[in-house]
Amino acid sequence: MSNNDSDNVTVTPAAAIKRLKVAVTSAVGEVNRLRGEVARMEVQGDELEGLIRGVTSGERSPREMIDRISILEDENRDLRARLNQGREGVDCLLARIRFLEEQK
Repeated sequence: MSNNDSDNVTVTPAAAIKRLKVAVTSAVGEVNRLRGEVARMEVQGDELEGLIRGVTSGERSPREMIDRISILEDENRDLRARLNQGREGVDCLLARIRFLEEQK
């Protein structure tokens, strides 16, 4: 393990606070985006429940339900992938925040 000068860079409190503010703002933005994605998934779940009620009551065809389920499954896979990416980004930001807090 080398011990070069770049590993021992001193960060001023003002610079650390500025970095922390940027990181927190980014994290809050990501959390808000993820909340929107979750809300969208909940709406899709409600749509699916309505579709199931329609099929069981005879108002809608089973084919329509199968097609919609397929579309929702594709969208859910995409949303899960995005949520995982968002979690990774938030974890990275939290690690940076912890690092900056330790520099105080």
